[in-house]
Amino acid sequence: MNAMLNTLIDLPADLSEKALAVPGLQDRLLRFIKMEVAMNERRQQRYSPEALALVKRARAQAEERKAAGVDRAEGMKAFERNFAEITEAL
Repeated sequence: MNAMLNTLIDLPADLSEKALAVPGLQDRLLRFIKMEVAMNERRQQRYSPEALALVKRARAQAEERKAAGVDRAEGMKAFERNFAEITEAL
């Protein structure tokens, strides 16, 4: 497999060896990645840069909260507050 894939997926050595033995796996992975890239390109074209920036910020905040150990219930409360603010702005 391409060395670049190792920067995307951290495969343990034993799993990497087993994966190499799967017939056609590289072709299937390549098709899957091509589909994902095409879908991402369509999403990028579908949504405005502002919407994409908002999603990016939300994902970053979610990762920060997860790293800080914020529990799910607290996260849902924050989501409900954000959702209410968004719907009021529409």
